[in-house]
Amino acid sequence: MRFFFFAFFFLLLALPARAVIVDRIVAVVNDEVITLSELDEAAAPLYKRYLAGVKNPVERDRLINEIRRKVLREMIDDLLVAQEVERLGITVTDEEIDHFIENVKQQNGLSDEQLEEMVRAQGLTMEEYRKRIADQIKRIKLIQTQVRGRLVITEEELRDYYQKHYLSSGQTKYELAAIIIRGEDAEEKARKAYEELRSGADFVEVARKYSVLPDSGKGLGTFSLEELSPEVREVIRGLKPGEFSRPVKVGDTWQIFLVIAVHAEGAKSFEEAKPEIQQKLYQEKVDQLFQNWLKELREKSYVRILL
Repeated sequence: MRFFFFAFFFLLLALPARAVIVDRIVAVVNDEVITLSELDEAAAPLYKRYLAGVKNPVERDRLINEIRRKVLREMIDDLLVAQEVERLGITVTDEEIDHFIENVKQQNGLSDEQLEEMVRAQGLTMEEYRKRIADQIKRIKLIQTQVRGRLVITEEELRDYYQKHYLSSGQTKYELAAIIIRGEDAEEKARKAYEELRSGADFVEVARKYSVLPDSGKGLGTFSLEELSPEVREVIRGLKPGEFSRPVKVGDTWQIFLVIAVHAEGAKSFEEAKPEIQQKLYQEKVDQLFQNWLKELREKSYVRILL
């Protein structure tokens, strides 16, 4: 249990002079404190995991101090969040807790008896478990009020995530068009063609103007990376549909490639994967925004570490 700092301070003053103080304050967070006994209680699972078998007292002390510092940082963040929840008057109803627990049971295929067994295995009573759920819901509400308004996921981000994380699960094939230029001034023509494309010129029209195979601007076919030369592979890897490469020398020609489409055999289509990607990006962004918000909260709060 945490005590208000000044109440705790005056309690210490009231102790007899010869009394032995077995606890001490390790952090002050605004008007509340964290004691060493609370810290050790929170760190107990890590002590059990990392100190087992450590005989050297110096190494043991080093590990204890390292664990304490890590856990204390987490406790300070938890307390700051709890204080903000209280300041904003965020509350949770029994119905919300019941609904949350029902979702946990459904997602894990648990009966009431199995859930209670799982709770007991964690050393908790159902009352303590419900309190933890209430705290978790309060934090979810806090995150929603603090960061959701700043959360935007663009179509470009969705497609970029799909390109990086989903296409690799199957054999990726690129549907390509190309501008193929040959001759003594091929490099100079390739540079001019590239500048016209960057200025917004149509790829097919630029191909008709410069390419030795005018129809190559409409399409060459579909290829896996393994089917392409190392030079071509290097410039098209990672390009999205509609993007074109820089000029590249291939044999005695200079070429510019346009990615018409990207296909992945055995992988989900973008539309199939889109809801999953949205959820993943949402969680990633919520986590990052929450960490940024928590950093700002730390900076404007009074935090003093006495460990």
